[in-house]
Amino acid sequence: MRLRFLMTIRTRLTLIYSAVLVAVIALLAVAFFSLFDWAWREQIAESMNIVAQQVSQIVLNEVMDSEPPAAIYRRLARSLNLSFAVQVWQHDGKLLFATDNLAYSQPFDADNRDSRVKALRDVNLASEDLHALVFTQPIYTPQAEYLGTVQVLSPLTILDAAKQRLMRVIVFTAIVTLVVSSLIGFAVASHFLHPIETIAQAAKQITAANDLSKRIPYKNSDELGQLALTFNTTLDRLERLFMAQRRFVADVSHEMRTPLTTLQGNLDLIKRYGIEAASLEAMESELKRMNRLVGDLLLLAQADSGHLPLREDQVDLDTLVMEVFRQAKLLSQTIEVRLVELQAARVKGDSDRLKQVLLNLVTNAIKYTPENGAVMLSLTVEGGYAVLRVSDTGIGIPKEDLPHIFERFYRVDKARDRKIGGAGLGLSIAKWIVEAHHGRISVESELGKGSTFTVQLPCLNADVQPESLRDTQPRIPILQIGKRKR
Repeated sequence: MRLRFLMTIRTRLTLIYSAVLVAVIALLAVAFFSLFDWAWREQIAESMNIVAQQVSQIVLNEVMDSEPPAAIYRRLARSLNLSFAVQVWQHDGKLLFATDNLAYSQPFDADNRDSRVKALRDVNLASEDLHALVFTQPIYTPQAEYLGTVQVLSPLTILDAAKQRLMRVIVFTAIVTLVVSSLIGFAVASHFLHPIETIAQAAKQITAANDLSKRIPYKNSDELGQLALTFNTTLDRLERLFMAQRRFVADVSHEMRTPLTTLQGNLDLIKRYGIEAASLEAMESELKRMNRLVGDLLLLAQADSGHLPLREDQVDLDTLVMEVFRQAKLLSQTIEVRLVELQAARVKGDSDRLKQVLLNLVTNAIKYTPENGAVMLSLTVEGGYAVLRVSDTGIGIPKEDLPHIFERFYRVDKARDRKIGGAGLGLSIAKWIVEAHHGRISVESELGKGSTFTVQLPCLNADVQPESLRDTQPRIPILQIGKRKR
């Protein structure tokens, strides 16, 4: 087990490749040897069978003609294939005839010389130091009378020598092939694992330097390229999260320090001069500000953890717009609030959270709109979406700040925003609520001319007017009033 951990992937791949190659070579060698031996033996057996048939026929012919044994011997000697040795045994076990062309004097297969069935056996003649094949065939007359047995011997010396030479060639070839293939496999594994080493080294450098801005320098589109791309994407996200966390901690610390400093200062004044209404009001204001900040942070934490459930009711969005419109007119003393257009729109979601989004956008518009300015609300149905727009004639947002406007604690003008009382969390909360309702929120702005926030939510029934809208539609012209008097 320890050796396994010490070996590199390159070494393990090479060993696995070599082991598979050895197994394949061994399997092929066994199969080739078996096929080679079988084919050679089959060829020999076929030739031996022919010789045995010839001998049996000669013996039968001579017996039928009642010729003397000497004549049979002469006919056998003239007819036989000299590459085989032949012995003919009588039915009583006596040797009738034996060729002397291969000088084999001993019985080929004494235990099987009176066999009544054909047989092919592998024998080792100890006296002759010979490995051979012996084919045994009984001789029967047409009347099924057993006359004797023919045994044909073929030495396997050539076959054994050929197999030994072939074995040496295969072993030598296998060793050379294994060495060469192992070297090639090691080189190929090194080539294809080099990008992984590059990725590993880059990851080590990033970890050692604690620098999340570095990326993996691998641009190919193969699997390793996809791995590097995924790793780089993860680094991008980690870098953004790390920077957001750092900014979050700094902003929270600063936001909490300001009210705490104010509270401490007012407490010191109370200790020195006694209770004063101004000090109590300032402390109450800062406590409310801290309470709002903690509440917003808790809401976002619950949203991030997935523990902030949302109801899924059918919500008449036009009714919510009317309620927010009425509240906005009460909040604005020097700013004109207008309801430009209101169409029937029913969505699926949490009415309280959606109202929170509308209030947040309207109050932000009022905050950043100077005196005698205007805030406009509209609700339309476009392409199956309920589209809510909140526009103002305020100070606007710089173009470079627009991509970050929905980030937590992000403020365009931090000094003024802190003076107004915001902590930079309202738009982040609004974005989360809208996206949780499968919608989109966007902003368009121009410095000195104002901003327009647009919320798009999937509409349930764009063609059916809710009852709430039928009640409010006759009063819409009356609600489009001018600027509220001071």
